[in-house]
Amino acid sequence: DDTIDAIKYLPKDIKTAIDIGTGAGIPGLILAIAMPQTQWTLIEPLQKRYSFLNYAKLILGLKNVNIIPKRIEQIESFKVDLITSRAVKDTKFLIELSKEFIDKKTIMLLYKGSDGIEEIKKIDAKKEIYENKKINYIILKEIDV
Repeated sequence: DDTIDAIKYLPKDIKTAIDIGTGAGIPGLILAIAMPQTQWTLIEPLQKRYSFLNYAKLILGLKNVNIIPKRIEQIESFKVDLITSRAVKDTKFLIELSKEFIDKKTIMLLYKGSDGIEEIKKIDAKKEIYENKKINYIILKEIDV
């Protein structure tokens, strides 16, 4: 529920998105189901999780999902409209890892606990914070890489 809830804070015209460290599919797989108009690339280096994600993609019939079994720094970059992440702890590190995917219109949607608000204070970007019961949705725009 808290994964999908964040969609209401995003623009409707997102065409391309990557989810870094997808794990078992949260948030990337869930958002791909909820946003069928968006082409999703799920980045998950662990083979067991990669296999599960491919199985889920097949069973769910998701045509808008591509899964890459590598770390983000190992894949050829391409510019995207949206970058999501739930598992990566440090936002500054995440921006550094994904900087080749970011352009002036890229938005980052981060799912963070209460410590996330403090963590983003030093990030040079336009920030929007939406508090949910269990998690904060942090949206970064105009990210300075």
